[in-house]
Amino acid sequence: MKKWRKRQSPGYDAFDSLNINPSSLYKNFSVMSEYITTMGRIKHRSQTGLRPVNQRKIAKAIRRAVALGLMPSVHRHPEILAAEARNRMEF
Repeated sequence: MKKWRKRQSPGYDAFDSLNINPSSLYKNFSVMSEYITTMGRIKHRSQTGLRPVNQRKIAKAIRRAVALGLMPSVHRHPEILAAEARNRMEF
């Protein structure tokens, strides 16, 4: 019977609870890097846990940041990678 069950999208997500518009965050690469893979691809909605509306807005913001040159298109931002490397070295 599971195969006939409809998938439910979440009623609200992090952006709704904080009352933030994801498309206005295109200048904040630290937020954008949470929603892209290490190879620069936009993560799927099942991985991000966002509502369909906010997933489209965050994808548009990521594409806008890449087009403006604020974010690299083929890997994560170098400052984020450096911070993750520092955190790994501490443990």
